[in-house]
Amino acid sequence: MAERMNSWLRAGLIGAPVAWYVCSRLCYRPPPKETSFDAFLRPGAKTAKPQGKEKQRPAANFSAFLKRSEQEQTPVRQAASFSSFLRKQPNQAQAQPAAAAAAADADGRAAAVAVPAPEQKPVAVLYGTEYGFSKEIAEKLVGRLKESGEFWPRLLDMADHPEGYPLDSEQALLVVCSTQGDGVPPSEAREFCDWLAGSAAPKVAGLSFSVCALGDTSYTHFSACGKAVDARLEALGGARCAPRADINREDWKAVDAWIEAAIASLLQLPLKTFGQFLGSASSTMVQQSAPKQKRWGKQRPYYGTVVAIEGLCNITSAEDKDTIRVEVDLGDSALTYIPGDALGILPTNCPQVVEELLHVLGADGEAQVPVPAWHYEEAEPRNGATMLLHEALSKCYDLRSPKPELLQLLLSTVKSPALTKEQRSHENGYAITNGKAHVEEELPNGKLANGHAANGLQNGHAPEVLQSQEERLRELIASGESSIEAYFEPRHVADVLQDFSSAKPALTQVLATLRPLLPRLYSISSSMLEAERRVQVTVATVRYQSLGRARIGVTSTYLAERLKVGDKVPVYIHKNPDFRLPTDPARPIIMVGPGTGLAPFRAFMQERLLSRADGGAKLGEAVLYFGCRRSDQDYLYGDLLKDWAAKGDLTLFTAFSRQQAHKVYVQDRLRESGDLVWGLLEAGAHFYVCGDAAHMAGAVEEALLTIIESSQGKGPDAARAYLAQLTAQQRYQRDIWY
Repeated sequence: MAERMNSWLRAGLIGAPVAWYVCSRLCYRPPPKETSFDAFLRPGAKTAKPQGKEKQRPAANFSAFLKRSEQEQTPVRQAASFSSFLRKQPNQAQAQPAAAAAAADADGRAAAVAVPAPEQKPVAVLYGTEYGFSKEIAEKLVGRLKESGEFWPRLLDMADHPEGYPLDSEQALLVVCSTQGDGVPPSEAREFCDWLAGSAAPKVAGLSFSVCALGDTSYTHFSACGKAVDARLEALGGARCAPRADINREDWKAVDAWIEAAIASLLQLPLKTFGQFLGSASSTMVQQSAPKQKRWGKQRPYYGTVVAIEGLCNITSAEDKDTIRVEVDLGDSALTYIPGDALGILPTNCPQVVEELLHVLGADGEAQVPVPAWHYEEAEPRNGATMLLHEALSKCYDLRSPKPELLQLLLSTVKSPALTKEQRSHENGYAITNGKAHVEEELPNGKLANGHAANGLQNGHAPEVLQSQEERLRELIASGESSIEAYFEPRHVADVLQDFSSAKPALTQVLATLRPLLPRLYSISSSMLEAERRVQVTVATVRYQSLGRARIGVTSTYLAERLKVGDKVPVYIHKNPDFRLPTDPARPIIMVGPGTGLAPFRAFMQERLLSRADGGAKLGEAVLYFGCRRSDQDYLYGDLLKDWAAKGDLTLFTAFSRQQAHKVYVQDRLRESGDLVWGLLEAGAHFYVCGDAAHMAGAVEEALLTIIESSQGKGPDAARAYLAQLTAQQRYQRDIWY
């Protein structure tokens, strides 16, 4: 009995300071000191001064960071260290409920603060995410740490700490960080990364850390943000407990390997327990600052009012491209933006897609299901923690992009009848040959691509016994990541469930495998100088065919077909400090933007011309390369562009790919005007590219390198060096997407 009393007493002694510690971390705000994380990512780069109301971030480079970290003393901060926190008033166990309530208030979600056992070891798990994958990994890591019984992990979001975090009071830190676009931090983690790269970040001698760096090898600066965080923590004195893992896209096998390696390394370290922290802590007092009001963002969107939806194309056939201009009133939100920023829009799924999935699941749309943890704040507070299944599928879940976990779930619940030839037909569009998966496409002559007949024939011989769904699932899962991706590419979640209809998973199991429905980003195509409280975007309506069925884009058709003027739409501003007008308006600008890639350049031109009208400085030359199919069909803002050109405000080059016998693209027009481009570059011009990364952006860069090489006369290596210099000077900027 005495031993049990001692255990209770130790838990009580630890509980109050731990709760206070958690609250102080949620409220922590050190004095702001900013620098440029871009310079950290790209050594030697200079940061241009932002436009408008955006804060200026002085330029720096990684070498300077390393040197400074050796010379500077840790700055004085308001928050006390972890040890001093635990030591403060160790006997006031009765204070725990109040501290827990304070922590709950600061977080806005937690009902209470969990109290660790004295033998558990504190570990911080920090993540920075753009679309939720980093958070998903971090949450899984927290779960694994808890399962071990050795650790008490705390989940930290970089977005919640824009002015920094007392890393020097941690003993172990595991970081999961994604890279947005072509090498920059997630938008809401940007300020934390700037803080980490700057002089305000503390020395972290004694900190054990490991980083999981997420990225996409399609981009030049693969996993650049995670790599930079890893290097910076080392420069500040931290020691890696496990090697950094660079993860390409959603490679869960590599992610799981990093998680296991990180936990195994922590188990080998002599980390302090909460009981040891309590016994060795100092008596420094904790100073707290009031938590800042949450800003508008992905998790707290502003509900703007749609004031205009305008078609921009002349539609005469089903094959014609359709693009719209959408204008939203930002009301009293105080949201601001700068040309180059994007508008984040949180869509809903198409009702027909929702109904199809409900039918396949055999589920009642009126059933109550838990509100997913990732769901954003709605305009009206929700009563309770549940919502209608129909609403959840509409607002919360991605119904188009199945996850590999769905296959494992189906395999675990499949019943194994032999398939008929009809079930093996091309409706499923899938066959296994020599251990590889093939997506089959019906050709005009009725045959299937890849040489496979509709019923899955191999090498021209019909199998005597067709595979069962269980066997097909096993083969597909074993065929590897690329084959699974090829199978998923043309399919929605409902298609996969229909392919393996003998599997009978529970509704809650299926929901657990679905991805969050993510916001979509659209380049802002207006200037606040035109209408201070309004924002415009230019959106191409997405329509395509897969598996012989008509498909539509989620957000583009939400805007074009399901919204009407007067409706409310959840939005936020996505800052893009890496795509900005020159701070000196006299600098020339060269803009390449075919299709909706024109959007930010419309904003650029409005900003420049309206600034000049307000008495601004003389403007440098503006050159635009715009491309579309035909001048009479999808020439976006054609009258406006021609008007600017007629007034001498813009030098306009157009490329209409289908208006003549031979196709012409923006890169062709660029080469044709190479002398002009070179002359402007030598005069200090900034060169911008916006649009498709898969083909256009690479072709434009090749054309630009050709111009530089022929103008310099120094060979291809010198041309690439010249372009690299433009990039370092932030005079070559791209806003591209796949």
